[in-house]
Amino acid sequence: MASQETPNSFQLVEDLVSVIVPAYNCEQYLRQCIDSIIEQSYKDIEIILVDDGSTDNTGEICDAYAIRDKRIRVIHTKNNGPAAARNIAIRESEGSLIFFLDADDFIDKKAVNELVAYYRQYGVDMVVGDFHKFRYDHTGIDHEGAFPDSRLLTKQDIIDYTRSYLKKPNKHPLFTYSWGRLFKAVIIKEHNIVFDERLHTFEDVTFNFEYLKYTDRMFFLKRPLYNHLVHDNYTSASL
Repeated sequence: MASQETPNSFQLVEDLVSVIVPAYNCEQYLRQCIDSIIEQSYKDIEIILVDDGSTDNTGEICDAYAIRDKRIRVIHTKNNGPAAARNIAIRESEGSLIFFLDADDFIDKKAVNELVAYYRQYGVDMVVGDFHKFRYDHTGIDHEGAFPDSRLLTKQDIIDYTRSYLKKPNKHPLFTYSWGRLFKAVIIKEHNIVFDERLHTFEDVTFNFEYLKYTDRMFFLKRPLYNHLVHDNYTSASL
């Protein structure tokens, strides 16, 4: 892996994927999440765990994993929410690609490898994978994917899809989440794209829209690589 210096003087490690996990009071799920990252078939990753002021054993679990795997870095902060936690990790990240993962979710073993492969094949600014939704008992939940098949989206396709999203957000989930996709770190860092720390819901949407301003092409992979836990008190089902 070679370092590439950007015009704004920060350095990124080419082909390194920075996997960012904000974690708050999630001891029940965290081990499954971290294990799924460690077991990735794509090995050129750094794992940044941000303990967001947890009051349970989340911080201790993070520290224990960092001792076991040198690719893991742990950042302990006071509780400011997932947006602030992700922003801290973005600043500390060194990879040329960034992947967000929530601490109560987990990914398939080939998730990062597949996303990187399509990123290289098509030379796009973002690769979005499909996902599973599941409950505590691991029963699945049906959800409508962004598209019925894998496809390459041009700038005009992105604009058209954005217009559709703004009309019917529930029917167009592509921009609702920041997790489960690859972002180019150079776009995020050169344009100072951050999560709005004033928001505690839909902060992903504002981040995605800001990123898309600098996106010319993206690829959607119609293969569920990400497993997303839906909580009983989930309040973002409708807008």
